[in-house]
Amino acid sequence: MPVTREQGWETLPTYTKGEALLRHAVAVEASTGAYSKRFGEDEEFWRAAALLHDFDYEMHPTLDKHPQDGAPILRDEGWPEEVVEGVLSHASHL
Repeated sequence: MPVTREQGWETLPTYTKGEALLRHAVAVEASTGAYSKRFGEDEEFWRAAALLHDFDYEMHPTLDKHPQDGAPILRDEGWPEEVVEGVLSHASHL
């Protein structure tokens, strides 16, 4: 089953409540979606991954926990490993 932006938006507010962080996720989604389209990648997939990139930040706001401690949550939610890896890849310390 393909990954969609709508799935990302369903998961995001379950873990992210703050308006500023939600707005940040949407901004990153917009830019990532544009880049994925420009480079011929799966736009829906990358929009979903972008929405989720900081989904765990309110729970794990430090580098020793974010985003690596959020990865098991995404796996438990049934997200494909490719999305989990996309989320993890935005952290330079990983």
